Amino acid sequence: MNFSRFRAGAVRYGLPGVLVGMAVAWGMGLGRGPTARAQAPAVAEATGTIAFTAASPGSTPRLYLIDTRARAFAIYRLDPQKGAVQLEAARQYRCDLQLSEYNNLPPEVAAVEAMVSTTTPRK
Repeated sequence: MNFSRFRAGAVRYGLPGVLVGMAVAWGMGLGRGPTARAQAPAVAEATGTIAFTAASPGSTPRLYLIDTRARAFAIYRLDPQKGAVQLEAARQYRCDLQLSEYNNLPPEVAAVEAMVSTTTPRK
């Protein structure tokens, strides 16, 4: 996996995305306490970046950035009291989307396909 390309994209789009996300989070009142629902996404069409925040009671708020062009995402933990942002996870999901299934509960995809292909339509 070529992480240098991902890092270049993160530098190019990540910092503006974090700043936009933090501004959106602050504007939605994220600093006033946790919420139990995800906030409406802020979409930057020019860069293909989706940014939204979510928090549940008792947990720290998270900022999610999704780069639809690079098929990558990053998750940041926000600490409004300290004004701190910490990267928790980043991943390119391009190859993940090519899996037919992974870590799923039964019935597996192959079993469903077999059931559908052997069933005759009712009249």
